[in-house]
Amino acid sequence: MSATNFTDEAHKALLDSNDLASKYAHPQILPIHLAVSLLSPSLPGSKDQQAYVASVPLFKQVVELAHGDPELLHRSLFKLLIRQPTQDQITEHVSLSPALAKVIRSASELSKTQNRRDGYAAIEHLILAVTQDSQVQQALADANIPNAKLIDHAVQQICGSKQIDLTTAYSESENKNRNLSKFTIDMIAQVREGKIEPVLSHYEETRQVIQILSRRTKNNPILIGESGVGKTTLVAGLAHLICNAEAPASLLHCRLLSLDMGSLIAGCKYPGEFEERMMGVLKEVEESKDTIILFIDDIHFIMDAPSSSDGGMGAAKLLKLMLASGKLHRCIGATTNMEYRKYMEKDQVFRRFQQVLVTEPSVSETIYILRCLKAKYEVHHAVIIHDGAVVAAAKLAARYLIDRRLPDSAIDLIDEAAAAVRIARETQPQPLGNLERKLQRLQVEIHALNKGKDEASKAQLEVAKQEAVNCAKDLQPLREKYESEKKRSKEIQDAKMKLDSLIATRDAAEQSGDLQTAADMVYYAIPELKERIERMEAERTEACAEQRAHQGEVDEAWFPADAVGPAQIHELVARWTGIALTSVVI
Repeated sequence: MSATNFTDEAHKALLDSNDLASKYAHPQILPIHLAVSLLSPSLPGSKDQQAYVASVPLFKQVVELAHGDPELLHRSLFKLLIRQPTQDQITEHVSLSPALAKVIRSASELSKTQNRRDGYAAIEHLILAVTQDSQVQQALADANIPNAKLIDHAVQQICGSKQIDLTTAYSESENKNRNLSKFTIDMIAQVREGKIEPVLSHYEETRQVIQILSRRTKNNPILIGESGVGKTTLVAGLAHLICNAEAPASLLHCRLLSLDMGSLIAGCKYPGEFEERMMGVLKEVEESKDTIILFIDDIHFIMDAPSSSDGGMGAAKLLKLMLASGKLHRCIGATTNMEYRKYMEKDQVFRRFQQVLVTEPSVSETIYILRCLKAKYEVHHAVIIHDGAVVAAAKLAARYLIDRRLPDSAIDLIDEAAAAVRIARETQPQPLGNLERKLQRLQVEIHALNKGKDEASKAQLEVAKQEAVNCAKDLQPLREKYESEKKRSKEIQDAKMKLDSLIATRDAAEQSGDLQTAADMVYYAIPELKERIERMEAERTEACAEQRAHQGEVDEAWFPADAVGPAQIHELVARWTGIALTSVVI
């Protein structure tokens, strides 16, 4: 079933009817399947399940308003369901019956006759259409609703003539926080899932942001700083404080949502759509029962357009109106120094944002940040990052990469150096590559000499065959050694990734109060896995030492560095800047 002409909730009801027909092995999807799905929708597997459970399905509200009994309707529909013919084999996708196809067409026509700009059919249109089916009307009669017009009046009373714009594609009764779930990212949820690294920097600026957020009025901070200094990281640190219950009591129950500017802009085809989406987000933030902290990264993008046709100025005016009227509370903005001076400094309304200057961290602070991030990059690249590399990255980035800002430039150095070490280790070793190319060359030569009839060609053919045999004999142990080393590295990487997952599970269990799971992680699973990783790394080191003892210089090609040290950072800085390697000093 295509979702092209239906809202997400309406399309989900159609999919649920497909699942219901498949569950009961019915050969076709009937209107009664759709009616059951509308009356008792399945729980969506989203993070907002509690809010979803608390809301009453629209069809149930309509039946109650029409003085019907939803339970009697449910029983009557199921009586009709179990009387339907079944098929021997259960299939995942069931075909539409002509009756349901008629219902879908009718719902689409209803959405168009209401002068809807987007033409999307919503839940109420499916309800109006499905209640025209004879079997559904029979069930309604059993539920004390003898006339389907009572359903029409009830739908009109609940939904009125309100349109559902393409920007939300939902009626208020279907989902009150649709804009927030669609156009924002829950940073605290991402912290719980381990998607945001636990890095805390800019302590003084973080304290200043918390103080501004705790104010009664004018509690909207704006982070001003150059690109790469850690404005977004500062907000991520605030999310960690809230998640770990380390923030002040006034912020502990707040939700920290980041505005997803890409989703907000994507698909805006008509003038005014961007403003409608922005207004929907701001209105839901204002009306939400929860206290919401809205983070708008690169807030200058909203004001960057020269005309309202692009949406920028319209959205800027919305923000200004909310600020001027005092309706916008606890909104964190982030922008650069130049953009702030260009768009916001001269505007009296936008100056209601309280400035928080985010400066470039010092070298020592950058080293601390890199040490916090080091474990994540070690797991991702399956390499070891020495502390000397961390110190070198921070100092060399500050000295030589002057066109960029710490800690971003230092993080990029560590990331690329680790990637280079991993590629060098996983790429086919030079001795093995040389032998394989030699064997391939000999095979081509043998194929060419087979066509020769003279004695010289035959003699040369025998020599080539003998060389190919010797080459293949030398190649076999080298291939085995390469595959063995590759397998060992993969096992170590998998173990480290599993350790990272166990640590995230432990943290989540401690936060939720699941002491049994936390104890299992702390005293059993994590120590055992750490011991296994240490044992595998020791075996790899021992294997490298043995090869060095037996093969000398050849071993360097077989066992390239599996760790990032200061030498790799020096080499990378020399390549980026064009400075001679010998001249790069800390």
